[in-house]
Amino acid sequence: MNYIITGTTYNGKYVDSHEAGMRVLSCEELAQSDLRFSETDKVYVPSETSLSTVMQHMDNPSCVAGINKLKDKYLCREALRSLYPDFYFAKCKLDEISQADILERKIVIKPLKGFFGTGVRFADSSTNLDALKAEIRKEVTENSRFFPESILTKDEYIIEEFIEGEEYAVDMFYDELGKAVITNIYHHPVSEIPDYAHLMYYSNKELFDNYLETFIRFFNEFGASLKLRNFPIHAEFKLRGTEFIPIEFNPMRYGGFGLADLTFNSYGYQPIAAYFNNQAPNWEAIWISRQTYSYAFILAYNGKGIDLNSHAPEHERFRKYLKQYAELMDYVKLDFRKNPVFAIAYIRSDDYTQMLQLLSTEFADYFAVQV
Repeated sequence: MNYIITGTTYNGKYVDSHEAGMRVLSCEELAQSDLRFSETDKVYVPSETSLSTVMQHMDNPSCVAGINKLKDKYLCREALRSLYPDFYFAKCKLDEISQADILERKIVIKPLKGFFGTGVRFADSSTNLDALKAEIRKEVTENSRFFPESILTKDEYIIEEFIEGEEYAVDMFYDELGKAVITNIYHHPVSEIPDYAHLMYYSNKELFDNYLETFIRFFNEFGASLKLRNFPIHAEFKLRGTEFIPIEFNPMRYGGFGLADLTFNSYGYQPIAAYFNNQAPNWEAIWISRQTYSYAFILAYNGKGIDLNSHAPEHERFRKYLKQYAELMDYVKLDFRKNPVFAIAYIRSDDYTQMLQLLSTEFADYFAVQV
């Protein structure tokens, strides 16, 4: 049986328009049921908030082990040790961060289990670690109202070496035989305003031409070591020189907050259905009519410093702003009081350099006092 288990953050449009032959349950419905997932079931978890409940109902030991190793950043680094033997990482409590052994290296500090970039900070030998620790504690405490402890750990952290380079992401799944199937490759350019870290992911033919075979080889080797089957993943990497170094794996889903819908809007096939139906995309056919475009996912943040009790987003004005830089394929309004973002936009352009100008967006400019 095929299952989609929804959560409290945005789950994407496919959940509402899914095809026959699958069952959609909310996290609450699953928690109150006696449903058990066997090794023959396929499960997709579009929102991170339902993952822990899914695990409680999982009777597939290899799937549970895979989720635990990928979700816990320390266990994940241990699993990758054979592929990256010289990579530095260590585990610590929040109160121990001020005693971190930085030496001359630059490090990144992350919650052991995290989401949405919450509590992620960088440090080097010049950093005031006590001040940084207080800053992390404040942000994690504030965001814990959106994400429970099973998603965002408050006291356990991983310290690892900082990886220089551009950031990329991959949505993929392991099929019934354990073969890696890539459903999308993204470039994740850096926002000019750090508070809006996940502002843009974009995809195009050039990315596939350059990196598809590289990622297929990586995931086939990585999957063989973990013995993964029927298992979707959203993975993020840094490109250091000519080598991709993984920085995060999100098990049982593709990118959150509707990122998977970019694939459908861009390339005309549904990646979640591809996972359930064990079908690899035909990229050669896809590029016939799409090779000149870049396609992007825009995550519209609640503006920094905005009082959400008295202000609300101006959706139409924001849509007009987007259309100055690209064609708007789809636009999804979100409840900005229940999410750290107010909308998701899917855009395309035959001039991606113009599209990249959106990286300077100040979302606070698109909020106004409610009348």
